[in-house]
Amino acid sequence: GALRFDWTNLYDVEKMSPLALSIDRIQNPPDACARPLKKDLKIKRLKMPISGLGSNLHLWGRYLCNAHDNEEILMLEPPESEDGLWMWNDQRYCKVLDGQPDTFSPLACYFGHHESLRSCEFTEDEHSELMNGTAIDTHSIYENAKFEWPSFCSYVDSENNYPFNQAVHKVLVEQPLEVHASPYPFLKKHVKEQYAKIAEWNSASIEYLFQSVNPLVVNEAQRQINEIFDGSVPATLVTVHIRWGDKNSEMKLATIKEYLDACKAIIGGSWATTPQHIYVASEDPTAIEKFKSHMPRNWHAYVSGPTYRTGMTHPTSSAGESKGMDGLESMGALLVALEANRYVLTTQSNWSRLINELRMSIVDPRCGDCTEMFDVRPGEY
Repeated sequence: GALRFDWTNLYDVEKMSPLALSIDRIQNPPDACARPLKKDLKIKRLKMPISGLGSNLHLWGRYLCNAHDNEEILMLEPPESEDGLWMWNDQRYCKVLDGQPDTFSPLACYFGHHESLRSCEFTEDEHSELMNGTAIDTHSIYENAKFEWPSFCSYVDSENNYPFNQAVHKVLVEQPLEVHASPYPFLKKHVKEQYAKIAEWNSASIEYLFQSVNPLVVNEAQRQINEIFDGSVPATLVTVHIRWGDKNSEMKLATIKEYLDACKAIIGGSWATTPQHIYVASEDPTAIEKFKSHMPRNWHAYVSGPTYRTGMTHPTSSAGESKGMDGLESMGALLVALEANRYVLTTQSNWSRLINELRMSIVDPRCGDCTEMFDVRPGEY
């Protein structure tokens, strides 16, 4: 069967969070492609840093926050690589168009709507003018250990909150969407208080990005579904993300028993009596095998996406060895994971946070809050 949603076109003002809508208003200004080239278009440029895929997407969200504070449009530049591709770009499908690496956005292979200016037919001079925007000095941020939120968003306070500036207030209050007859409930809670939690920003930025997933990723997810489920996703699917591998350098790893106990808790009393279907999201083959060998006999485990030869392999190393294939397979596996209604996660991990953000911002608003989650290692930053 098909995926539960059409991920290629999820833009829906009735279901999107107000914060994601405010991001959209600033990142995709009306008539941005109109001639003459708007002089008030402010661009912030970014070269995507090197990190794991989940970390990269969250870093993009942080830099987006930086641009959003200043009413700037965030435009990604090609990484400094021989082929002009992001390490997570599958080299079989992600190509630099027309031999012009300077116009290629690292996320363009997997996402569409996030950089609408890319669809404008600008002349070479106009494109150069646009990309003369301020560059985010990621090297300086790393070198000076200014990786905390205040370095990314100028309005972040000591309690890790993201206060809204006047740009957001203008977008949401002075220019409300016509489809809303009454003010957003969001306004009373957030714009009046002038801040939102970092977790809310993270979720909104990921929600905004995933409004338009390219067919390449959707087709990969469908391929995996056909392969592991024989084409039909079980109605009672539970997704469990086991983050082992090299993560022990950053957090105390949860044991397989903790993951199994969490699955039992979220399944309820039927865990031992009826067939249970568990989608195991993990890049660590040892973790997958241990989960399978210790799970009850009435459970069925399913696995897709990349796994590394050893649990200690860093994802970025595998991304290079696979020529970006791991990136596409991971993106497809992410959509497969989101077919579940019950989740066992460890949100000290970027990938679990990514699953959880999409669960709350994409899945729940479209299924009537049908999901639930058990967090074995809570964390957010």
